[in-house]
Amino acid sequence: MTDAGSGAILGLGIIFTLLVIMTLGLAIEAENLGVARLQVLADTAVLAAEDRYLGLAVGFPCETADQIVKEFGATLEECHKVGSDIYIGVSQQLMGIVHRVNARAGSGMEPSH
Repeated sequence: MTDAGSGAILGLGIIFTLLVIMTLGLAIEAENLGVARLQVLADTAVLAAEDRYLGLAVGFPCETADQIVKEFGATLEECHKVGSDIYIGVSQQLMGIVHRVNARAGSGMEPSH
């Protein structure tokens, strides 16, 4: 028996294994980036809703948050006010997994209306 060519097969196996590991790593990083973007979206929406609630901008808080969230393909699951704070919950499907994030905005100021 001869071992000719076994090094090439072993080398290809190692290269294939490294490519699979790199692909999985990139998929995980893409997922993490998507969740971070979703959190930024929720933070932006809750700050815009707070501006409406405090009378600093025209509109309704929860409707404004819903509009912002929908523009980026996410869903506003909850929006409620407690005192001068606004809480929202946002979800979005990323790579087949539904992710949920929450955001809160509050200034301690009383609304002007």
